[in-house]
Amino acid sequence: MNRLFTVVLVFSLSGCVSARMSDRVTDDLFRSEQYDQAAVRLDAGWSAQGINGKDSLLYLLDLGLAYHSAGRFEESNRAFLKADKIAEIKDYTSISAEAATLVASENTKDYQGEDYEKVLINTYLAMNYALMGNKEDALVELRRVNHKVEMMIAQGKKKYQQSPFARYLSGILFESDKNFNDAYVDYQKTFELSPDLPGLGLDLWRCAKELSMPDEMDRWDEQFHLTREDHQRALLLSSKSKKAEIIILYENGISPIKKPNPQFQSLPRFYPRWNPVWSADVEIRSLTSSGDFQKAGQTLMVENIEAIASRNLDEKYSAMVAKKVAGIVAKESLSYVVERQTNSPLLGLVARLIMYGSDQADLRSWNLLPRDLQVLRLVVDPGTYQIKLTPNGSHSLSEKIIQVNLGKKVFLNYRYMP
Repeated sequence: MNRLFTVVLVFSLSGCVSARMSDRVTDDLFRSEQYDQAAVRLDAGWSAQGINGKDSLLYLLDLGLAYHSAGRFEESNRAFLKADKIAEIKDYTSISAEAATLVASENTKDYQGEDYEKVLINTYLAMNYALMGNKEDALVELRRVNHKVEMMIAQGKKKYQQSPFARYLSGILFESDKNFNDAYVDYQKTFELSPDLPGLGLDLWRCAKELSMPDEMDRWDEQFHLTREDHQRALLLSSKSKKAEIIILYENGISPIKKPNPQFQSLPRFYPRWNPVWSADVEIRSLTSSGDFQKAGQTLMVENIEAIASRNLDEKYSAMVAKKVAGIVAKESLSYVVERQTNSPLLGLVARLIMYGSDQADLRSWNLLPRDLQVLRLVVDPGTYQIKLTPNGSHSLSEKIIQVNLGKKVFLNYRYMP
């Protein structure tokens, strides 16, 4: 058999199955809140892949998420910072590697990460820093979120929008430092991105009052139909308040999964996974006063990762189709060369069939991401509290204990995966 045909055969069949995406054991450990055990498996997978592995980014992303969910925030940040660097490196795919995917599957190429995934790396870094009480570094990462999106819009001419979750979290952090001007800017941006977010009107009105902006206070009164009782609720978190605040960061459900597009089997499409829960009830018990659990509220969706993932992939579809058309030309040209050099129409046909048969959709994605990001803000007296979070329609997650001091804001995170 001619050497050229052998090269075509070996190369076309060289990279189909993703080790990370086929690992169901890790997913089950994560689902059952065994985050430390999941991290052990993911770390072993990352070590086996190394920085040059085609699934190395996938392992690091899920490893960072496992550490995050386990409350090991420093280790999570180390994983996410590595992932951020690798995603940047893998963005610059060599010309030869990119050309190779014209005649073989995209699976032969190192996974580079979807645009929304690269943005979420910094979102999770910010969440980790906030959970550690490091507001300064959290705000740095949130600015990077906005910068990444702006660069994607400017360079790629894509219709992406900024992250409402990042903007809202940034507003909370600025407000906790009594930087009401920047907090007000971020709350306003959150309103532009997510105008129906419950409670946002109170945040906007409160910051406007702190900044002595009566016209803006009237604006939000009219926009949200705020009452005197609403004003009193808003002022519970004012700079003169004797209260404290617990901010629940709830990561709900599981992100969509890629499957072959029915209209074009060699291209991926996102499909929602089963997500029976849409919010969670939160109960709180004071350990300072030895009280009973009291219902504190229900989490509110701030950012829908499932919808963002689908939109981002749709934005790339024209370019993906164009590449596939170029791939058809390349496959036909190469099979013709095989036929001519081997003087065998049969080998040319076989080469053609192998190349088309191996051209599968790249179904890799950040596997353990939640469906959406939710928040609940609890105004409390200073003290120590036990928090119980119950996803609606499911069992309660592991309870957590937290202490909060006068005038301070502290963060807690929970994750539910069906």
